[in-house]
Amino acid sequence: MSQPLGVTPEGLRSTSDHLNDVSSRMKGVLSSLQSKLSGEGAAWGDDKIGDQFANGDSGYLGQLDWVDGSIDAKTGLLDNYSEGLRTAADTLEGQDQA
Repeated sequence: MSQPLGVTPEGLRSTSDHLNDVSSRMKGVLSSLQSKLSGEGAAWGDDKIGDQFANGDSGYLGQLDWVDGSIDAKTGLLDNYSEGLRTAADTLEGQDQA
């Protein structure tokens, strides 16, 4: 026989905290990466090959923007899920007390 499904405010808050922690760590890694990359300067020269490296199809700058945008989007989702779970925990707890 299968186990019954159960949700508790504490479980929801624990998961919310975990998602928030993952989001914070991802933001920290991105910030560290951005800081280190900006400290290095351009990774290409001013010639044609350098321009192709930086701006060509799947070039460095486009990929850099893609990574930044992807991490921003994922951390935004994690933050949204975390907030939703915390709100659900508060609502569930309020219904139990009513």
